[in-house]
Amino acid sequence: MYNTDFPSKADLPTTDRLIRSTVIAGVSALAILVTVVLPSEYGIDPTGFGRLTGLTAMGQIKMQLAEEAAAGEALSAAAAAGTAIPNPTPAPATDTQQLAARVDALESLILELQSTQPTVAVPTEVAPAPAELAAVPTPVEAPEPVAAPLWRDEVTFTLTPMEGTEYKLVMQAGAVATYEFVVDGGVINFDAHGEGEGQSLTYEKGRGLASDAGELIPPVSGTHGWFFRNRGSDDVVVTLRTGGDYQELRKLI
Repeated sequence: MYNTDFPSKADLPTTDRLIRSTVIAGVSALAILVTVVLPSEYGIDPTGFGRLTGLTAMGQIKMQLAEEAAAGEALSAAAAAGTAIPNPTPAPATDTQQLAARVDALESLILELQSTQPTVAVPTEVAPAPAELAAVPTPVEAPEPVAAPLWRDEVTFTLTPMEGTEYKLVMQAGAVATYEFVVDGGVINFDAHGEGEGQSLTYEKGRGLASDAGELIPPVSGTHGWFFRNRGSDDVVVTLRTGGDYQELRKLI
């Protein structure tokens, strides 16, 4: 008896069956594109399904963040080229900006709840001291004074809604600079970055912060600092203090 590995003609799919499978796959891919991909990636929701599932809000926020990143890179490139850039005119709040503001507020609330931890006092038993020892006073050492950070520069500026500004330190590679900023009247977003020796660097990004502090240690010589933006609906007053090893503090925007 001879067995063949080839399928019989009856087992092979017909042309109609192949066409029907291709059409079904194409319709399924188009449905996924319209109902999932477009709302979640680009904020486009022609069917309304994205609004019901929250995918449209996700896509709008992604597009807003992409626009902000592109604007920040353009501002950094213009600042590195020495081009003066005027403050942007505040634009009316759109639905996407309102969603981004809600996300900022939620992230700020989550960070605040995570940083707040209750402290439980645990009582400890203290053995009574003998009478002869109780009469002898125990010398108490005075606590060592904690040296406050020395700030070389301090600037205070006001940001209207949607307004941004940039301050940079002129620093050498490996130098250490300290900073802190405090916001009065609301919160701000910031992007810590730098340029020098043909390189563009990103150190840290913060959203919805009322204050922050830290150090800058650039790996290349150049200008290194912060771009601040007010995403709120009210004016805020920001105080920036800097110290450490740098040549000067410059306002670029």
